[in-house]
Amino acid sequence: MPPKKPGAMTSLWMLRDDIQHTTAHGIPNIFRARHWFRRSLWAMFVIFAFCCAIWQCMEIIMTFYSYPSHEKIRLISDTKLMFPAVTICNLNSVRHSALKRNFALNNTFLDFCLAQRWNSTGYPGATRDTNRCANSFSKFASEFNRLSDEEKLDMGHQLEDMLLFCNYHGQPCNTSFFSGFINYKFGNCYTFNSHKQTDIRGRPIKSESLNTTKAGFMYGLHLELFIQQNEYVRDITHSAGIRMLIHDHLATPFPEDEGVNIPPGTETDIGITKVGIRRLKHPYGSNCTDGEGITNFYHDLHGFKYTREACKRTCAQQSIMKDCGCSHWEFAVLPDLQYPKCNFSSPATRRCLELYEYKFAQDILPCHCPLQCKEELYSLTVSGSQWPATAFLDKFSSNLRGKGGQLKAIADNPQDIRDNMVKVVVYYQKLNYEHISEEPFITDIDLFSSVGGLVGLWVGVSLCTLAEFLEFAVNVVLIVARGCLSSRSQGPASSALMAGREGPPS
Repeated sequence: MPPKKPGAMTSLWMLRDDIQHTTAHGIPNIFRARHWFRRSLWAMFVIFAFCCAIWQCMEIIMTFYSYPSHEKIRLISDTKLMFPAVTICNLNSVRHSALKRNFALNNTFLDFCLAQRWNSTGYPGATRDTNRCANSFSKFASEFNRLSDEEKLDMGHQLEDMLLFCNYHGQPCNTSFFSGFINYKFGNCYTFNSHKQTDIRGRPIKSESLNTTKAGFMYGLHLELFIQQNEYVRDITHSAGIRMLIHDHLATPFPEDEGVNIPPGTETDIGITKVGIRRLKHPYGSNCTDGEGITNFYHDLHGFKYTREACKRTCAQQSIMKDCGCSHWEFAVLPDLQYPKCNFSSPATRRCLELYEYKFAQDILPCHCPLQCKEELYSLTVSGSQWPATAFLDKFSSNLRGKGGQLKAIADNPQDIRDNMVKVVVYYQKLNYEHISEEPFITDIDLFSSVGGLVGLWVGVSLCTLAEFLEFAVNVVLIVARGCLSSRSQGPASSALMAGREGPPS
């Protein structure tokens, strides 16, 4: 067997020296052990430690790529908070005087339906009559919402007639602080402190958002409203007062599903506390969105931001337009789509609408509507007292007489005053608020720290050790390269030497 070359021996000793002096715990002990049994034990222990380190590192990496999250709640104190938007709607959608002038409904037919409603449990066939009554009210809503927006505006309650007193943060306010919209159930609704620049009729209003610098009753929004019960339609409206909804400026208000009822004859105080919510987008569990790539008629029409409820209503409207060939009055629709408004008088259209109304109510429509990533909610504390008080009634009556019109007609009757007047105060209970944020359970830094800690625990590898392994790899490459170059340079010389030894031919 030919002896090993001195260069090869030197290279092997260099590599062996690198391994023996590495800071990775356990590996040098394999080479330092003098007995084969100890060397075997150290080798098995080092292999076991490496396997455990790899296993636990894989576990933490797989956990990281499953994108777990957790909720973090912080209490944030501030010296100034943006005041929310406040939407008010009269519980009566159509004024009786306007209904008689502009809407040809058969009063006898409505009276019959109302009678059947109250007597529905008193005789056989009551379920059929109740359904007939429900269909009659749906027909009324269908016919009303087939009118033009201008006609519906004129038939609803006007803010100029309803708003008697407005004060915010100690400063007077008026109708120029309110935008508005038409709701299929409550008719004209008006929003204080909205992001819009025009009111319900397109006239310019004050659009800058209002802020609150102090908490408490004195620094909120004070409203006194005249609900005009003499204009209520008895066969349609069965309760009196206003519907109030407190919401984010950019969120679509849905008073038919949210908000509280404020009864007449009372002062209702509503203390609010803000709650901010932030969620994580895909690939985290909430899979929230800001509305990218999702059709939202409420954003296209009014500039409202994406919300899950607006998405579901848009999806329902799209399904109805596709399968029923018309647009439902409960949901927004873009005018340029040119779908006719649904006519409930048509049996085929009525059956189609009832099917989709059921699917929407049961939330079984095939809609892709994830949660919104940013959400501002307001928790309410509601309390009430009689208003106006008996001691204040005479002075209040005198003020009403001075205003004239319908107010003068009720000024002399305390019961009429309490049946028609609503006072509400909305204010921040405190200027600190809760912020609930969804955060990654494992961040990139956490991942690297965990992997480094596990590898350091089991095999004692650090960044310095990685540098040693890199140096070892470079040494291996250099040794191999030198061997290849040495073989190429020695090849021609060896051939010439062999030829010289053979000598010339004899």
